[in-house]
Amino acid sequence: MRRTWETIRTGAWIGWQVEANWADPILFLAYAIAKPLATTMILFLMVRVVSQDAANAAAFHQLFIGNTFFLYVTEVLIGISWAVFRDREDYETLKYIYTAPIRFLPYLLGRGLTKIATASLGVAVALLFGATVLGVPLRLEGWHAAQLVGATVVGLVGSAWIGVALAGISLVVARHSMNLNEGLGGLFYLLSGAVFPIDVLPAWAQKISLSLPFTYWLELLRRILTGEPYSGVLGGTSDGALWLILGVSTIATIVGGYLWFGACEWFARARGLIDWKSNY
Repeated sequence: MRRTWETIRTGAWIGWQVEANWADPILFLAYAIAKPLATTMILFLMVRVVSQDAANAAAFHQLFIGNTFFLYVTEVLIGISWAVFRDREDYETLKYIYTAPIRFLPYLLGRGLTKIATASLGVAVALLFGATVLGVPLRLEGWHAAQLVGATVVGLVGSAWIGVALAGISLVVARHSMNLNEGLGGLFYLLSGAVFPIDVLPAWAQKISLSLPFTYWLELLRRILTGEPYSGVLGGTSDGALWLILGVSTIATIVGGYLWFGACEWFARARGLIDWKSNY
């Protein structure tokens, strides 16, 4: 257990060096903050200016929450899987990691911690900006704050393990297949109700949406922060049921991600793909 924790901690330190080596810490943190703020302002202009007040304030509040917290999904899910390509082909260090007396999975989770830290900073700043500047009413006190932290952690765990599953795929595919990871992130953004309710999706797409843990996660976060449901399809689902679905789906994601990554890792080692060089 101690070796596992040390591997995770070292992976997080290396991840920070990789992510922030192009700038001093203050400039890097400014960049991490600017990204979510820019997205928030784009949404604000879309709803309040482009739509010419056709969308009401409540709609913007729900859009704001979904878009803000989906930053975790894109940063963590894509970041963990992208670490495989960076180490295997950009830095050509993946083979050395595998010859070291450590397991690759804890190291990969450590790399994900860096993404979680930078994404958390962006989410926190965006929420503060929305509440103080844009006037978004957010319930951030007492029991609601505790629920928010708990739901965020559960969603983060699920996102991380889906990222681990994608990292497994990254071990056995060429570098240009990174579009698969980014494409899945966009698909989750579309189907999970991050920017609009899943009610507007066709029936077949709604079925896919209801199979994604992110759909229930974002709906629960919206209810915690505003007290109001967003999706009509999930309107009859209680908060307790959302917690249960999210918890069960997260456990299933951990088990499935662990088994899938193990199978992909075995295949990559058996086929000699650990030091594969496929970029050009």
